[in-house]
Amino acid sequence: SESPHRRPLFRRLAKRLAMSAIASAAAGFPISEISSYHSKWVLRARVTAKGQLRSFNSRNGQAMQVFDCSLLDESGEIRASFFGDMANKYHGMVEQGKVFTFSRGGCKIANRQYNRTNHRYELVFDRDGLVEPATDDGNIAAVKFNFVDLRVVQSKTMPCSVDLCGIIVAFKPFVEFTSKDGKALVKREITVADDTTTSMDIAIWGDRAKMEDKDFEGSPLVCLKGVTVKEFKGGRTGSLEQAGSIVFDSTLPDAERVRQWWKASGGQASFTSLSLSQEGVTDLLALQAKPLPCTAELCGVVVSSKAPFSFTSQAGKALVKREIVIADHSGLSMQVTLWGERAEQADTLFEGGAVVLLRGVLVKEWNGGRSGSLLEAGSLIFSPATPEAEKVKLWWSTGGSSQSLTALSQEGAGGAAARLAAGRACSVAEMRSAAELVTAQPEVFSVISRLSTVQTKKQGETQPLMYMACQEPRAGTSLLCNKRVGEDGVCPACQRAGKAAPRLNIRCRFADFTDGAWLTTFHEAAQSVLGLAAEQAKEIESREDGREALEAAIRRRYFHQPLQVSVRAKLDTYNGEQRANITCFDARPVNCGQHGRTMLKSIREMLEQQAAAAATLAMSAA
Repeated sequence: SESPHRRPLFRRLAKRLAMSAIASAAAGFPISEISSYHSKWVLRARVTAKGQLRSFNSRNGQAMQVFDCSLLDESGEIRASFFGDMANKYHGMVEQGKVFTFSRGGCKIANRQYNRTNHRYELVFDRDGLVEPATDDGNIAAVKFNFVDLRVVQSKTMPCSVDLCGIIVAFKPFVEFTSKDGKALVKREITVADDTTTSMDIAIWGDRAKMEDKDFEGSPLVCLKGVTVKEFKGGRTGSLEQAGSIVFDSTLPDAERVRQWWKASGGQASFTSLSLSQEGVTDLLALQAKPLPCTAELCGVVVSSKAPFSFTSQAGKALVKREIVIADHSGLSMQVTLWGERAEQADTLFEGGAVVLLRGVLVKEWNGGRSGSLLEAGSLIFSPATPEAEKVKLWWSTGGSSQSLTALSQEGAGGAAARLAAGRACSVAEMRSAAELVTAQPEVFSVISRLSTVQTKKQGETQPLMYMACQEPRAGTSLLCNKRVGEDGVCPACQRAGKAAPRLNIRCRFADFTDGAWLTTFHEAAQSVLGLAAEQAKEIESREDGREALEAAIRRRYFHQPLQVSVRAKLDTYNGEQRANITCFDARPVNCGQHGRTMLKSIREMLEQQAAAAATLAMSAA
């Protein structure tokens, strides 16, 4: 039995344990200690992020609701999900930024597909969870960042979620648009760079996007929590999550490091953009065959440069541009427009056969040719130390400087003359023969022919002539996405339902006096061939007996007029078998005057060759 003189000792020990338990409950169980080995805990934490209340069907088909939030204390951060009755009970009560106590929840291994915290576990409240307001003593931070630099982002598996600290080096005005499901959205794109001299485009949404422009001016330092990074068009772009955070002018150690870098050298640095295609340098011969518009990395010699030109845009913004022409070892040249401070650099930098590396050149069709514009997120590097630059230097110094160059860009010469310069003129038969010999390097041909047939049926089944394409702007550019959207209206590239429009994609047979050829004909060329805009074609098809009316309209275009058809051919692999892929990427009515002059020139050359051959034969007979 217990000795009477020891009873006071036990009572004091029990009192101490009780007081320790009370103090522990007040302080809260450390989030960093949460694991499947601890079943009874009381957390005291700040809600740093809170998601929307969402509905879903359980495995037994029962409709349920769920929301998730991020909880932070002095030891760490963890994700918590509330299901069913718990979601309905606590969604209105739990407020982002406030401190609560959390207990009676479950614990499981974190699902990395959805969990953005670094904790190995996550919490689940689905039955008897208890959440109560707690006093805020200010010891728990408002937000906890787990920064990674942009060079690390470059090597991460996509998609991923990261926290970033950097300088806003560029931003665009916010845009308002309506999604396909009728939801009003607001978006702004910013470009963030850090002390790894790497940059990335990031989209911010809602009220954050509508912040005044002055908040983004002057290269402010920004910390971003919860940036979802995805692959897009060969590059990487970010989107700040709804539950994420944006903090300007932080005093955290990482922020101070980036701030000092920017003051010391970052403001004059050239950045490598993750949001641009990572395909590497494209020579101008390969660029000649790329579908437009496209973004490319170019390396070449500056063969001419115009003086900077200042003007005011229609929106009232002061702009400065400079036009340069670059050439490379392929013997081709193209005009590229530089903007802002890049355009205002000293003229001497562009003289004397300067070699430049241009990352992020947006290439479009202009005046029937191709011209480029260096994107704001791109970079201009003089005298780069790369193998491509050495190759261009060697070509230029061993005869390239005196070589006659073929221009991809057309100044003032539109229409047929420009398009003839973009491809080798030939007949349909010659094009088919040459296409059988192409390699993986694309070749372009220019053929004068007429439309003879459009494939509207295949093996008795009606063939679709168009598809619905996403009309939302691509990340980092003003260009439209144009990817095929699903039946639910969601674009797989943009990962959302937005505006969509019809785009034509048809199989056409073009014929001339030598032969005929079936060519896949894409949107712009197809509209020209059919004499119908895609919207008109869809409107006709949507009527009663509309398909028959649309096919009748197409048949009226057969042999209607001669067309100058631009054809691209290259070797592709289908199901392990190599075959020539021949497509029509441009088709326009023939400029009869220009075509007539070209034919007369060919006739004169033929007559001169015949006369020379006859003279040679006469001399040999004598």
